[in-house]
Order: sequence, then C-alpha cells, then structure tokens
Amino acid sequence: MKRCAYAAVVDRETLVQLLATAGKAGHACRQALAADAYFEIWPELVETLPLIRTYQRRARLTRRKNVQPLGFDEAVTQLEACELQHLILGIVRSAEPAYHFQLFLPPDASRVVACLGVSCNQWRADLQNILRKWQWVEG
Repeated sequence: MKRCAYAAVVDRETLVQLLATAGKAGHACRQALAADAYFEIWPELVETLPLIRTYQRRARLTRRKNVQPLGFDEAVTQLEACELQHLILGIVRSAEPAYHFQLFLPPDASRVVACLGVSCNQWRADLQNILRKWQWVEG
C-alpha cells in the first residue's frame, strides 16, 4: 500500500462522536473508547484500492477460519462504495473483551467510512497452536 501526504488526526472525544453512525462494530468500538481503550490514528494517507483488496482477502480468511468478526463484511462493502482515493487508518484495542478495531476515515477525518472488529482471543489461540506445532511453547 502506498502511503503519501498527511491528513487530519482526531482526538478520543471526536472519535467517539464519529463512531455513533458506524454500525455494530462502531458501537462496540465506542464503548471500548469510553472505557479508555488504547487508540491511534495515523495521519498518513493510504490508497483506498489496495486497502479494499487487502480487506476482501482478510474477510475471506476470517470466514474460512470461522473467526467471528464484528462488521467485517459490512466494512468491506463500505470501503468498496466510498469513492475516495485515499483514507487514513486507525486502531482501537480494547482489553475486555479483547478486540482489535480497525478504523477507516476520509483524509479530513470528518466521519468513519468503515469500522470492523476482530477478537484477539481467536488470534491468540491460533498463535498458541502454531507455536505448539513448532514446539516453541509447551502445552
């Protein structure tokens, strides 16, 4: 993904407001932010088309692995429909429940184009299985 230029960055309070209309994943992400979850918005612009391709593949992979994401397919559909050449990305990491939220915003950070969430518990379990297979951890 090609990164270029810089865009607006938002604070926690603004992000909470922007997530009000971001669907089920946005609602969960708002709750995480309200509970003081870690968040970061990167100001570098990222080309949208490669992001769409990447998240289409990731959506297929999550379905194959039976991971239960929040709003993944909806987010891919919203990215495909957004008609913006560039976006900025952000993350929110909640501790309980352990979720990683991926945020997609326009360069002016005026709204949330898409939001998705993935359980960190499934990712951790998959990593532990890989490490056990290669005998890097006991178990």
